[in-house]
Amino acid sequence: MIKTQSELASVKQFNCQNCGNGLYVHNPRAQYICCQYCGSVLDAASETHQILQKLDKPTKHKPMSFIELGQIANFYGRNYQVISRSRWRSKYNEYWSEEGESGYSREVWIYDEWLLIDERKTYFYLIEDKEGYYISDEIIPQHPTLLPNNLRMKFFDDQPNSIVREYGDSELIYFEGESNYRIAKNEQKKFAMFKHRGINYESEWRMHPEHKDQIKEIEFFKETPISRRKVLEAFQGNQAIEDLYKREGQWRFVAIMGSIASFLALFFMFVSIGEDGEQIFYQSLDTQQLAEETGFESQPIEITEPGIFKLELNASQITPQSEFFIFAYILDKDKQAINQIQETFYYYSGTDSDGSWTESRTNTDKIFKLKEPGTYYLQLYKNRESVFSNTLEVKVNQGIILTRYFVLLFIAFLIFTIYAFGKSRGGF
Repeated sequence: MIKTQSELASVKQFNCQNCGNGLYVHNPRAQYICCQYCGSVLDAASETHQILQKLDKPTKHKPMSFIELGQIANFYGRNYQVISRSRWRSKYNEYWSEEGESGYSREVWIYDEWLLIDERKTYFYLIEDKEGYYISDEIIPQHPTLLPNNLRMKFFDDQPNSIVREYGDSELIYFEGESNYRIAKNEQKKFAMFKHRGINYESEWRMHPEHKDQIKEIEFFKETPISRRKVLEAFQGNQAIEDLYKREGQWRFVAIMGSIASFLALFFMFVSIGEDGEQIFYQSLDTQQLAEETGFESQPIEITEPGIFKLELNASQITPQSEFFIFAYILDKDKQAINQIQETFYYYSGTDSDGSWTESRTNTDKIFKLKEPGTYYLQLYKNRESVFSNTLEVKVNQGIILTRYFVLLFIAFLIFTIYAFGKSRGGF
């Protein structure tokens, strides 16, 4: 800023009467300045620079991005300096149209207006909100209008009568930097905006503070979207930009690492789907053996080390048009139940208007965890009403990899990667 300041107009410098920080006035027409360090509004035109009022603390209304007062930016081939920022809260009606219906919805929006001035004392506003940037220039319309009753607007002959996209009120909630008029917190302005060929055209008017039914001031603006990349290029050379590029580079690296971690979690998730571990127990039996009141106790299952296991029940040779119910307890060495599994196995078939059909369930499984090695058993029961003889295979596998853990890891890494990518692009 110091290096290029000579290219701009002469600068008035003095210290804030409240906090003692240095303040700069670049616009010779500026009558007031609001300190960006403490929020005090000072008289910029007098020699004493007395404090006129105090606004909110600046820490309550930090800038949305890297832009700061005093920075130099090159637009239209000329150097401009940022001399003020005003933050507005808009409560407005926004036009919507969907499936043949249309109307206006009530919305609230926050945005910043940055004022930039060059050595010729020409200026423009850079509008910034969470969706991006607009260059706002004052215009003189051929057909000046505020808010027509039919909610259709046009400023120039070559424009059609366009629907009003937004209209409502904006309230000033923060200001810092230079101003031609005395800043009043909660200052109100009304606006109406229509869009033509991707550009916003807006009328703004302020009401008289004492005569509420009288308009004090009217202005017209053209707001042209500008990409974040072009804004960054315009502000090249400012230390804040260099710091921003450095932070974004770090977040970009984090995003790449997060992408790799997400891919690995996804890979192992698919691997775990087909991984059944190692079989450590198998027994085949006739379901008629389970029909007694005491059920059927399996052979001992020797567990040599704790871990995650899968119990699998497979039914075969099911009698057509029948079903049976199996209930099983997992018992510890003291024959105490520590887990259970239940399922109805069936096989039905037939024909209808669509042709032949078959419905069946022949297997089920249960994932369980054992904390201690030792001898375990299964106590199996079958509903006594079923008189058919069927074969039931019992399997126990160890070394099971739980797919859900990798699913959770994948989701977590993916969310973190999206967040880091957003930070690397200056978002969030």
